[in-house]
Amino acid sequence: MTVVNYPNMFFSYGPQAPTALSNGPVCSEIQSEWIVNCITYLRDNNITRIEPSREAEEEWTNYVNKRYSGQLFSEAKSWYTGANIPGKKVQSLNFTGGIPDYLKRISIVAKKGYEGFILTGKHVEATG
Repeated sequence: MTVVNYPNMFFSYGPQAPTALSNGPVCSEIQSEWIVNCITYLRDNNITRIEPSREAEEEWTNYVNKRYSGQLFSEAKSWYTGANIPGKKVQSLNFTGGIPDYLKRISIVAKKGYEGFILTGKHVEATG
């Protein structure tokens, strides 16, 4: 729901989420709730900037690709991997662990004070 070099930007229903492999409204609701809770946390803690660390972004991508690599999807050249676009890096564009695993992983990040994010603010300098 976030990307390195774009602080304070959140997007739902994007790549490396369970979007194409789940019920759309359910996925959007889970992500929207997480984003609202994150913004509330930032406001309550005087944090004005949030951005994922490059390491956290790479860790997420590696986890998504590892889950994907053991499935039949990974054998096909399709839009599921971006293989239908010449020159595009081929990788999993979908979180294939299902909604329960996705929800668990994003909830852990939040419970740990947004671990993997660089948080800065008026009175705060912290790496979660």
